[in-house]
Amino acid sequence: MRRISAALLACCTAFMPGAASADLDLGAIIGGWSGGLGRLGDGLSEGLGRGLGLSLEHLNHKYLYPTEDTESFEETFTYQGRQRTVLFIKPKTASATPAPVVVLLAYNGGTRTDIANMTYAGDLARDLGVWLIVPEGVSKKWNDDPGASNQSVDDVGFLATVIQSSVAKHGLDAKRVYMAGMSNGGFMTSRFACERPNLIAAGASVVASMRQGLNASCNPSRAVPMTFILGTNDLEVNYSRTSAWALLSGPDTLKRWMGIHNCNPAAVVTTAVPDLDPNDKTTTQRLRNDSCASGGAVEMYVINGGGHTWPQARFNKLTLGRTAMDFSGTLAAWDFFEDFKLP
Repeated sequence: MRRISAALLACCTAFMPGAASADLDLGAIIGGWSGGLGRLGDGLSEGLGRGLGLSLEHLNHKYLYPTEDTESFEETFTYQGRQRTVLFIKPKTASATPAPVVVLLAYNGGTRTDIANMTYAGDLARDLGVWLIVPEGVSKKWNDDPGASNQSVDDVGFLATVIQSSVAKHGLDAKRVYMAGMSNGGFMTSRFACERPNLIAAGASVVASMRQGLNASCNPSRAVPMTFILGTNDLEVNYSRTSAWALLSGPDTLKRWMGIHNCNPAAVVTTAVPDLDPNDKTTTQRLRNDSCASGGAVEMYVINGGGHTWPQARFNKLTLGRTAMDFSGTLAAWDFFEDFKLP
């Protein structure tokens, strides 16, 4: 029977699209319900998906993304009377030889899990057998400027302690310890390279140039090979600033480090990075100088149109500009590191 009572229809009319009469065909009614439920399902699905995405991004700031065939743990170091927690990420299978190490430093306000998740640190451990040591700044900030008046937090000494203690305790390769950082962490990497060059074989500084305070004081006993990644549209660290600002410009930073290495300034080789993702609206050139009396090298990736972001970062805040997707900042740093060991 394909008719239902007028009373039931009157009760349900408001919930059925296009229901204008109580004398309707049951098939039409069921079709209306089906369409309505379908739209409800689509809405719930979209809402849940959006909510889940936001939840995962929120959890990213607190929890480490799991990576297959890796393990992580934390250790507490006491330095200057403060207890500071350090994250370790390592391959699950132990290497037959001492493993290399990357000390990874977050941006101002970033946590150890923020920077580890953003840079796919677990993939580096899984695929290349690298240990990641991820400390955190006091109040999530590194004391990266030797020219600043407040030097109460000795992050250089803290990082030196973490490196030396970890290498000894875990049997890591002391000749293959590297440091990489983003923004505040990148400036800290440069400071550490200037002040403790005996502890890291090479450094990588992402979206960080060189502070004038460090420019004035940097006179290392050994020239640490350095690679930089800078965006030309970075509103936080302006690539084109002149030396009158608190920061050196990108070109002046490259020139300063080539001077530290006593490189031939005419020997810079420029290579275009393949534009694999035109949708990111960036292009990149790599400038490298291997003709240095130090035996090291200085390198810089210049991302045309790039913002204050880590190339191929897992998460990107749009307010910080465009993210280069043509290459991985993590793998670019590691490719540079592999060329160098401490003597």
